[in-house]
Amino acid sequence: MKKHLILLTMVALVCACTDWTGSNDKKADLAWGKASLLIEKPIADGDSLCYHIAINLDTLSGESELAKAVAKVLRDSVVFVGNFPTVQQTMTAYAEQMETEWKTELAEMYSEEMEYKDALQYTYEIEGSPIDNGNDSILTYQTTTDCYLGGAHGSYVVFYYNFCLKTGKLLNIHDVIPADKQAQVLKDMEKQLCKDWDAKDLAELQENTGITMLGDLYLTNNFLLKKDSILFLFNQYDIAPYAAGLISVTVKRP
Repeated sequence: MKKHLILLTMVALVCACTDWTGSNDKKADLAWGKASLLIEKPIADGDSLCYHIAINLDTLSGESELAKAVAKVLRDSVVFVGNFPTVQQTMTAYAEQMETEWKTELAEMYSEEMEYKDALQYTYEIEGSPIDNGNDSILTYQTTTDCYLGGAHGSYVVFYYNFCLKTGKLLNIHDVIPADKQAQVLKDMEKQLCKDWDAKDLAELQENTGITMLGDLYLTNNFLLKKDSILFLFNQYDIAPYAAGLISVTVKRP
């Protein structure tokens, strides 16, 4: 039976004080562990339809400020519920809360004669691991979430979070782009989007793609910090309708 899945992605970037050679190589001073959880149960007794919750997150070991900062992002932004000391405890509580809510919701909707019972086959998956972004001073942590919670479709979302490895500080876009450069970066974003989509101006871009139909371009904190450039990412419904999908634009770092 076909499962409908949504892909949501979160990425955490970490400014490295020592070189990192990529996701397939190990960095001596960064030790990664894993927090995992799986819940898969039938919607009703004897039914082949089931709901599925799976969370697998690479976690940074140790007591460094960076390890604490990455763990905080995973607890607060990926599996956010309560105030638990570890990622594993947080995501377990999160999954159990979700399961409890689903049991009630699905039981109320369930019927053996239901024509579209596939809509009750809820799926929620999160995967998180460090990846290479081509920047020797940046460690990128990427989290993907697939889920379908009923309805006509799901959603595809990507997030990036940036941390200074030396201090563990969570960076926002204003830490990366000086105030006097922000207006120019916005203009560069508009120009590049028009170029990417073969539009002569923002009005034509909106007409052809839906971009800016729901909101103006802005310096989002959802950005991927590369060596010489910044990739900005707008999720569905941020500035455009669902059908526009993810909207990314890359500009030179000022």
